[in-house]
Amino acid sequence: MRFKLRTKTALLITSLVLALVGATGWWQYRNLSSEYVNLMREQQQALTESAAADLDYKLGVHLAALTRAARELGAQGFADAAAQQRFLADKDLRAMFDNAALATLDGAIIAINLPATQPPNVADRDYFRRVRDLGQPAISAPLLTKGSHQPAVVMAVPVAGSDGRLVGVLGAALNLQRANVLGDLSRATVGRGGYYEIVTRGESPQVVMHPDANLLLKPAAAAAVAFTGGTENDLATHATVRSADWDLRLIVPARIAYAPLEQARRNLLLQLLWLGLGCALLVWLGTTWLMRPLEALSSAIRTLRHSPGSQVKLDVVANDERGDLAREFDALMADLREKRLEMSAVTDASPVGLFRCDSDGRMTYVNDEYLAIHGLERKDAGEGWLSLVREEIREKVRQEWIRIVNAADPMNATRRLHRRDGTQVLVTLRSRPVLAEGRVMGHVGTVTDITERTQAERALRTLTAIFDMTTDYIVQLDATGRLIYMNPAARRRTGLDMNAPIEQLKITDFNPPKTIERFKSEVVPTAVSTGVWVGESMVWNAERQEFPVSHMVIAHRDKHGKVEYFSGLMRDISAAKIAERALRDSEHRLRMVTDHLPALISYLDRDLRFRFVNKAYQDWFGVEPEQLLGRSLHEFYGDEAWAQMEPHMRAALAGRQITYERRLVTPGGRRDIQATLVPEYDEHGEVMGLYTLDSDITAHHEAEEALQESEARLRTVADALPMRVAYIDADERYRFNNLAYERGFGLSRDQIEGHTVKELLGEPAYQTVQQHILAALAGEAVTFQSEITKSDSYYCYEAQYIPQPAVNDETIVGFHAVITDITRQKLEEKRLVNLAQIDPLTGLLNRAGFDVRLTEAMEHGRSTGALMALMYLDIDGFKQINDQYGHQAGDELLRGFAGRLSQALRSSDVRARLGGDEFTVIMEGLPNADVAASAAEKLINAMRVPFAIQQRTIVITASIGLAFYQGGAATAAALIKQADEMLYQAKRSGRNNVQAAPLPIEGNQP
Repeated sequence: MRFKLRTKTALLITSLVLALVGATGWWQYRNLSSEYVNLMREQQQALTESAAADLDYKLGVHLAALTRAARELGAQGFADAAAQQRFLADKDLRAMFDNAALATLDGAIIAINLPATQPPNVADRDYFRRVRDLGQPAISAPLLTKGSHQPAVVMAVPVAGSDGRLVGVLGAALNLQRANVLGDLSRATVGRGGYYEIVTRGESPQVVMHPDANLLLKPAAAAAVAFTGGTENDLATHATVRSADWDLRLIVPARIAYAPLEQARRNLLLQLLWLGLGCALLVWLGTTWLMRPLEALSSAIRTLRHSPGSQVKLDVVANDERGDLAREFDALMADLREKRLEMSAVTDASPVGLFRCDSDGRMTYVNDEYLAIHGLERKDAGEGWLSLVREEIREKVRQEWIRIVNAADPMNATRRLHRRDGTQVLVTLRSRPVLAEGRVMGHVGTVTDITERTQAERALRTLTAIFDMTTDYIVQLDATGRLIYMNPAARRRTGLDMNAPIEQLKITDFNPPKTIERFKSEVVPTAVSTGVWVGESMVWNAERQEFPVSHMVIAHRDKHGKVEYFSGLMRDISAAKIAERALRDSEHRLRMVTDHLPALISYLDRDLRFRFVNKAYQDWFGVEPEQLLGRSLHEFYGDEAWAQMEPHMRAALAGRQITYERRLVTPGGRRDIQATLVPEYDEHGEVMGLYTLDSDITAHHEAEEALQESEARLRTVADALPMRVAYIDADERYRFNNLAYERGFGLSRDQIEGHTVKELLGEPAYQTVQQHILAALAGEAVTFQSEITKSDSYYCYEAQYIPQPAVNDETIVGFHAVITDITRQKLEEKRLVNLAQIDPLTGLLNRAGFDVRLTEAMEHGRSTGALMALMYLDIDGFKQINDQYGHQAGDELLRGFAGRLSQALRSSDVRARLGGDEFTVIMEGLPNADVAASAAEKLINAMRVPFAIQQRTIVITASIGLAFYQGGAATAAALIKQADEMLYQAKRSGRNNVQAAPLPIEGNQP
């Protein structure tokens, strides 16, 4: 059977269209699946982190209240039995805890609320020993109380006398089966099937909080299987509760999490089917219509062939050479226009700034990236870059630029730009001349923003330290499978000594045979072909027992494209595997929670269209939730309601969390509701949607009069709070303050109320908070910290200024001030920062501390132009000394070396130990290089004096390399490299000497 050209063409195009539609459908489904899963995981992670932060805050409040109660009790109250019972009764700690007790230093309970006939002894409890031995508050691991044998978490704080000596311990318990800060969370559900659980951290986690009270204190792995019996596809997220070192987990079952995705897939396939059939029909009709002239011509040719004398009518106007030429020319012009548009689109989409300037230095073309890098508008493209130059040198820079663009030489330079918005970027500028008959017509070039790359290079210096500190397992192997690096976490898990050599070890020494076979058949080929393999595998621990890890293998290539070595990143996912099985049931519970809440809960996208609604919408409006999905808020509520809602919606889309009240008309009658709008942000900080919660407050409005009668009780509550609370009106006058405020300022309520903030604080202190007060009165919630340092004391307060809008939300009538004493937390932060930068063996700075101080010194030298020196030292032959006398003697020698290093230098010089026998010294403010050289010679002589180590006399020498810096663009890495080269030059010169760089390092050195 012979098909006509029309039929062949239609069949071909139809086949191509159907293939394209099928490919498009497959691609769309892939994207939809990935984006949906990522969105669900991000939303659930945000909810988990919010719940963890809230729980962490509440635990901190409980522990702070217990600490404050212990201070008020003191040694005198602790020694008096009657005072003890009055203390427990008066403080009424059961408002926050389920039980409270006082214990002596030997663990005996001397007072307890509720009373017990035979109080137990708690001397064997870990939390009691931590409080008694360290004198610091502690939160216990989950345990069974000795009296009632109930699962509980105990908070304990020291009770000290006026002289600071520990006299006893105050403890309070949170029963894990009762309604408290932990019990309430165990009964909270998320969605139709989601639930929360809390487990301890470590190798054998235990259940602290769980919806099933029978699983409390049980191993977390067994509890997950017993409660859910879920599968590994469930969505599980977790966040750390830092104050108690727990993990809060949120688990949603897979069948609930992915149900919308499956429905979307079926809808998409149906739409693609109809689209393909419609395209096929249109292609068939279009091809038939287009081929009609060709068939007429074919018919005429056949007629003339069979009957040459026949008369045929041909459209010579449309088919002669002139018509062909006109059509070809039009097609050619269309192609040219398309090419120009394509070139313009390519340059505008380029991630590199492109420009062309004439011989007068004026930009005749720039792309969008060029404008973005400079922070300019399109109208300022011509010479707008000159506005980024200081006015006093602007003309000089212009003349220099004109000279450059009239030269026939290319230009390569690195510049720092100060943009109009105050930000700075580091860019590389490259240009080439445009020549016409040997004459320079201007330059074309590129501008590349290298700010992030420069920062990344700076961050790379800390990457090794991060590898050494991370709990993940990181190894590197050469192309033959031999180990070349293993971080401490991996060494500990595999039982390998920290200093043991690894050069002779291979991948087969740490992996079971099945894993090795998988490496050969799948992992290595995939990593070589694509650059990376990601998956899960089984590895051996120190006892050669298998455990699962999340595994990433990266293939690193040299500049010729040959695989040079492999990096492996592994994380123990034993606990995660157990948690994943429990996650599959959590989605159902999450939906059940929202559907059974008596409030309207929804999620709106950026266009304010419903993407999720709970069952309350059906109860209130009689509309199925599925019918609302995709509808806009304006369309659903109507014009009148939208006019009230729109300003609040726009404010929430701008990034503010909004709460407001409005009246709503439903089929069941009018309702007064309180609406809360919470923005959701993407990874770039942009608002991508809104969570809404509409609560029925009709009864609340009816009860406003009753609330007024409770004002006295609320004042009592405010007076019981440990932080200072006050309300200040728009004239900055105090209208309310609690008892803590009076104690803090030593004034009565009458002496504070009605006075302005300036009158109470005084002019100097008022100037420090004035800008925050103005911001709060402008409607902005403000949080800031104030530090007060005196000769013998340090205090730090955190203040929150919360605006108070008027009833109509049109003005701000004042603000609430909440001031919390965070001195202890700030002191602890500073202590931890200092510990992180100190070498524990010598007491000098470690590598992290050295990096910080070197960066600061170079910044200071860059701004002042003062000369500074970097000294690199090590002990000649230290490895032989270490091998001969042992590591303990080596450590003592390093401590002695560090001591002489400190004694022989100025007090202002910075000393650090980078590791092993490698030491550095930073000397700033030098009048000349000879001062540093003289100090280095002094160190050489000081180290020749014999050391007395373990009743032995050890004689050593040292080698020193010196490098100098006096401003410029040189990096810290370049300065370190030059000092290291000078050290090795000293080694090559026979050791026991100093080698100094002749000149300070310049900016163009690597």
